[in-house]
Amino acid sequence: MTHERTLAARGELGRLHRELEKDLGSIAVLRAVADRGEELEVFEADLAEQLDRASSAAVVCLVGSTGAGKSTLLNALVGRDIAVEGVDRPTTSAPVIYRPADADISELVAGLPGEAPRVVTYDPRDGGAADAFWRGQILIDAPDTNSIETGHRAVVGELAARSDVLVVVSHRQSVAELSSAAFVDLFAGRRGMVFVLGRSDELDAAADRDLRAQLEGLARDRWGAEGAPVLSISARRGKEGSESGGLPELRRVLGDLISEERLGSVRRQNAVGNVARIGAEIAEVSPQIEASSERLRAGLEAGAAGWCGRTVGLVNERLDQRKADLTRMLWNDAAKVWDGPGGYALRVGGIGTLGLGAGAAVARRNPLLAAGLAAGSLAASRVQGAVRDRAFESTSGLLPGSAELDELQRDAFVDARLAASDLAVDEAAPSLTPGGAELAAGAAAAVDEAWDRLLRVDLPREARRGVPRFLRTLVDLPVFGLGAWVLFRTVEGFIAEEYIGVDFLISATIIALAWLFGARVLVRARFAGRSATLLAQVRGDIEQRVGAAAGRSIQGPLERVEALLGSTRRVELADRAWRRRLHGGE
Repeated sequence: MTHERTLAARGELGRLHRELEKDLGSIAVLRAVADRGEELEVFEADLAEQLDRASSAAVVCLVGSTGAGKSTLLNALVGRDIAVEGVDRPTTSAPVIYRPADADISELVAGLPGEAPRVVTYDPRDGGAADAFWRGQILIDAPDTNSIETGHRAVVGELAARSDVLVVVSHRQSVAELSSAAFVDLFAGRRGMVFVLGRSDELDAAADRDLRAQLEGLARDRWGAEGAPVLSISARRGKEGSESGGLPELRRVLGDLISEERLGSVRRQNAVGNVARIGAEIAEVSPQIEASSERLRAGLEAGAAGWCGRTVGLVNERLDQRKADLTRMLWNDAAKVWDGPGGYALRVGGIGTLGLGAGAAVARRNPLLAAGLAAGSLAASRVQGAVRDRAFESTSGLLPGSAELDELQRDAFVDARLAASDLAVDEAAPSLTPGGAELAAGAAAAVDEAWDRLLRVDLPREARRGVPRFLRTLVDLPVFGLGAWVLFRTVEGFIAEEYIGVDFLISATIIALAWLFGARVLVRARFAGRSATLLAQVRGDIEQRVGAAAGRSIQGPLERVEALLGSTRRVELADRAWRRRLHGGE
C-alpha cells in the first residue's frame, strides 16, 4: 500500500510540476519576472532535481560556521575518525563524503569547485561495524559557511543544494552569526533541517537553555521551520561513548528523516519548499505586475474609445458629402416600387428634365427634333444615374487612408503601449496592444456592414414608406385621366373624321409633364427629411459597429493580460496547491 501511495504521489508531483512549468513559461515574458530570472532559475533547477532524485541515496550534509565542531560530530556519528578535527579554525577545506560502497556519487561531486572531496566508503551490509547506523545513506562534512575563502563558501553551497537534509551546526559564538544565518536563508523551506547546538559540554544548563531558545526562535521566525528538531550535542562525549553526548537523539531524528518511508516525504517537502520560494519571488513583484496591468487595461479601454471617436468623426465628415446622393437614391428606390407615371418622373434626372423641356419647346415646329432631344436626354440621364449609383454604393472614400488610420492608432494607444512596455519584455509587449492593420480592417468591415444594411434594408424600406399607395394614386390618377380623355378625343375625332391636331396632343403632354414635374418636386421635398433621418441612422450604425470593432481589437490583449495575471496568481500560490493535492504535504 505504501508503494502504491508513493507511485501516486510521484504521478501527482509530475502533473503539478508540468502545470507550474507551463505557468512559469507564460509569465516569463513579464518584465518584473524576467528581472528575477536568475533567482527563479536556481529554485526551478533545484525543484527539478528534487523530483528526479526519487531512487537515489539519502544525502545528509553537516553545515555550520568555523569551530562549530562539524568534523568532530561527523566522526562521532560514524564511530571512527574519518575527518580532521580542529578548534576555532577552518579545518575542512575539502569536503569529506561518507558513502556506502554501492552508492553512485558521480552527480553529487560533478563540477564541485575547489579541492577534490575526500571519499570514505563503508559497507552497508556490515551489521557488526561501529558505524552500523548508516545503511545506504551519504553523510557529508562541508567547509565552513563563514569561511573567508570564497571558494569554500561556493563548495558548501553546492553540496547543500545536492543534499536532502541539512544538519546546521552552531556553537555559542555563532548561533546568531549573520553570515551563517544568511547561508541558511538560501535553503529555508527547501531542505529538511536539523539544528544542532554543538559543544554543549562547554555550556552550563542556563546557557544551553538560552542558546537553544535562540535557535528555536531563528528556526521559527526567520526560516519558517517551526517544529524542526533543535538539539544540544556534545560530539566529544559522543566519541567517548556512543550513547552519550546527545548522539542517540540525533541518530533517531536523522533516522526518521532518511528512512525509506520518510525520505520521499522529505524530498516532496523540499520540492514544495522550492515552489514556495518561487511563489515568494513572484509575490514580491506581483504588486508591480498588477499596477502595470491596470494601467494597460485603462490605456486599452481609453485608446479604443479615443480611436473610435476620431475614426467615426472622420467618417461623418465624408458622410455629409453624400447627403444629396442619399436623397437621390431614395427617389430611385421609391421609383422602383412606383409603377406609374409618377415613378417614371422620379427616375428622370436633371439632364432628362432639361431634355424633356427642350423637346416640348420645339415640338410644334419640329416634332422629330423634339423626340430626339427627349430620347437623348433620357439616355444621358440613365448613364449619369448608373455612374452615381455605383459610386454611392461603394464605401471607398468613406474611410480615411491607411496612413491616417495608422496615425490614429499610434496617437490613441500611446498610453497603452507605454504600460505594455512596463509590463512585458520588448518581444512580447506589441502583442498586448492592437495593431494598426487590425484596427483598419475592423473599421473597414464596420463601415461596409453599416453601408450594406443602409442599401439593402433601410433605404428600400424608407423609400416604400415615402411613397404610400394613396400618394401614388393621387399623382397617377390625373395623368391616367388626362390620357383617357386624350384617347377619347382621338377616337371621337377619328369616328367623326375630324383631326384633333398636334397642338392638342402637345398641350396635353405639356399639362401631364407639368403635373408630374410638380408632383416630383413635392415628393422629392418629402424625401429630403427622410434622407436626413437615414443619414443619422447610418451614422449611429457606423459608430456602434466601429465601437464594437475597437472593443474586439482590445479583447485579445485584455484576455492575454488576464491569462498572465492568472498564471502569476497560480505561481504565487502554487505551494498551497501542491500541499493540498499532496494530501497535506506530510
